[in-house]
Amino acid sequence: MLKGFKVQKGATKAQLEAVRDEVVTIAKSEGRYLELGPNQLEPDPNQPRKTFDEQGLQDLQRSIEARGQLQPILIGEQGDSGKYPIISGERRWRAISNSSTVKTVSAIVRSGASDELLLLLMQIDENNQREQVPAIENAEAMQRVVDICKTNGNDQAYAASILGVSKGHLSKYLALLKAPDSIKQLSLNNETQDVVTLYDLTRAYQKDQKAVDSLVNQWKSGELIGTLRKASRELAESPKKGPQKKKVIPIVKQTELVEQGGDIQLKVTLDKKVLSFSLTDDALNALKKGLKLQKS
Repeated sequence: MLKGFKVQKGATKAQLEAVRDEVVTIAKSEGRYLELGPNQLEPDPNQPRKTFDEQGLQDLQRSIEARGQLQPILIGEQGDSGKYPIISGERRWRAISNSSTVKTVSAIVRSGASDELLLLLMQIDENNQREQVPAIENAEAMQRVVDICKTNGNDQAYAASILGVSKGHLSKYLALLKAPDSIKQLSLNNETQDVVTLYDLTRAYQKDQKAVDSLVNQWKSGELIGTLRKASRELAESPKKGPQKKKVIPIVKQTELVEQGGDIQLKVTLDKKVLSFSLTDDALNALKKGLKLQKS
């Protein structure tokens, strides 16, 4: 699939680790595997802003201190500042930066898309197993996997297979990147990481923003009966409300009573037409009575 490496469809964690080890071996032989002090690295300013849960960073720090850094981070070439920009693995860098016992960060200088793809897959796997990573940020990593696969002639279905998810589930993740900010914040603020719920809220938002805002407010206040996932699905599947048609009431310009062939008719002149109504004796008497009452 990629020059030098082949990631199998439905690859297991062990297979990914084997490919990672090969990436590390080649990087070492080419002088691209570095042990750097945390102050020699910096977040890539071109990357979108990310959130970092302090408790999650502390847990990761303790894990690295106990087991070591299991996976190198990916970095770019050294910049004018003398520092290396972090492409992926910023959490590991932050965790090590806070540690008093771990002094260096294992890093690989990227040489091509193969490095990035493999480490992205490992990162996503690590995120799902060990870190409470916002679904939005996982979606960003998955989108990058899709982009790399497409660049190398493979479609989104192939990307789903090496990510170990169904095509439908990957589509749900990617749809979150187009979600409105109010829904993204539910993930970034760690209020919910349920991809299906976030996806359905995104779909529903396109049809009825006020209904979604109301539903989320009900859920946050504890007033929602049932689960947010169920309510979100029902809202997403409900018919789209179209604009209500305004009823046009014709303007009456003139009314008159006309006698024709012994019958009394009420003629009503509207904007574009004239209507005639034959009046029975009872109706005529009622009309006369009404007019007398109006005059009085």
